[in-house]
Amino acid sequence: MAGGAGSTKDRAGRRIDPALLWLLLLAAAVRLPIALLTVYHHPDEIWQYIEPAYGLVTGEWIRTWDIRLGIRSWLIPLAMLPPVWLGHAIDPAGELHLLLPRIAMALASLGTVWAAWSLGARAGRQHAIAAAFVAAIWVDFAYFAARPSSDSISALAILPGLALLVRFRDGGMRRDAVIGGFLLGLGFITRFPLGPALAIPFLWAGRFEVQRAWVPLLGGAMGGVMVDVVANAVMGEWPLLWIYNNIFANVVANRSHAYGIEPASWYLRVIAWEWMFACVLILPSLVFGAKRYPMLLATALAVIAVHSGIGHKEYRFILLGVMLLVLLAAIGSVDLLNWLARKGQKTVPQRRFTLLLVLWLALSVHLGAVQPFAINWAIGQAPLKALRTARSVPGVCGVATYRIRDVPFMSRAMLNRDVPTLLLEGPASAKLAQQRYNVAVAPIEHLGELPPAYRFAGCMSPTAPLFEQQYCVAVRPGLCTEPAGVFDYNRQLIAKDL
Repeated sequence: MAGGAGSTKDRAGRRIDPALLWLLLLAAAVRLPIALLTVYHHPDEIWQYIEPAYGLVTGEWIRTWDIRLGIRSWLIPLAMLPPVWLGHAIDPAGELHLLLPRIAMALASLGTVWAAWSLGARAGRQHAIAAAFVAAIWVDFAYFAARPSSDSISALAILPGLALLVRFRDGGMRRDAVIGGFLLGLGFITRFPLGPALAIPFLWAGRFEVQRAWVPLLGGAMGGVMVDVVANAVMGEWPLLWIYNNIFANVVANRSHAYGIEPASWYLRVIAWEWMFACVLILPSLVFGAKRYPMLLATALAVIAVHSGIGHKEYRFILLGVMLLVLLAAIGSVDLLNWLARKGQKTVPQRRFTLLLVLWLALSVHLGAVQPFAINWAIGQAPLKALRTARSVPGVCGVATYRIRDVPFMSRAMLNRDVPTLLLEGPASAKLAQQRYNVAVAPIEHLGELPPAYRFAGCMSPTAPLFEQQYCVAVRPGLCTEPAGVFDYNRQLIAKDL
């Protein structure tokens, strides 16, 4: 593996290139503002992971059908528990407990930059710099780095694991196999549909070497799975039962189909839509990168193929596959530039290499600023502003959601107030329960259905047309004189099987 000059040494005695340290700082500088300015990419980040962690801290949380059916592991909520606890301890009335998990994820994602450098360095220093630079600034890498979700955590574990498996095949150190296997096992257990794709790097690294390869690989992988077993045992759950429950609910009972199903070609069309004219650089570069790492290409394509066969599709499900394709293209882009020069040089002239990095940066900024990706930057802002407004009402004693389309909408972690929460779905219930809440969140078209005592306090999407205002707040003067009762948010979720 190629190395560079520097004053710091890694465990093998090779000097760590200062360029890697600068690229790690660049990655942090890109990721931290994203962690600060975004809320979530998918509601699961709050309701399945942050909300349970917040419940362990405060005792109050919203339990969705996923939680009640036991189809989620406790591993990620427990992993989020330290930053949630710390944030709540420092700022018990604020939102630091929502922010710190995103910052922790952003910092943990720096391992992907190291992985990119390690994979690129086998071809040369410029390949290492290009790969790590793209991992630092590419919009998919940077945006999803701050997301406390199973998809992001899985990819952030697997990419360094793959780099360690490659190092193991190069150097034969069992520790690389053990740690690489552990990270792949952890990536699998946080998103188990990746299992078929992860079999490819395991087979590639293990080959027919039982003692030298398979023992440390499988030992490490079992260690990754055991982390999940222990996490669920701590919470009183049977080992891996959540996987059975998940498969039964989503494959047998088809509960995931309620969120939409797409044809097998959907992922390819979405990738083509997102990359657009960036394909002019990515696709030919991918050819060169795949020549160096056919195993990584096969793994990426397997991720996309497996998920293409599943009816319910979301872009985040193939995040690992997309990251691998972009990483291979970053490595291959240096070879592409050499090939275009037709001089057979081992390195690209510095000016051309700099222009290549600028091109990668320009493409990333552009793709992040236009659709389909641009919509991601505002996701979750309006719900958070609505609950922030609700908790800031003087004398708030109960918060109700009224005919909100997104269920669940209420989050104890985002509300962060020890007051009753209600779910209401009609004028009769709004009137009957009006002494149980004094703040309501409702779509603009339904505000007039609330009792006359409630006065408009504002809508949370100022740039959206009036008819699209889904999160508006109304306030009633006075206190609450009754408990939530049958209108309690969790009780209503159970009654409606939501």
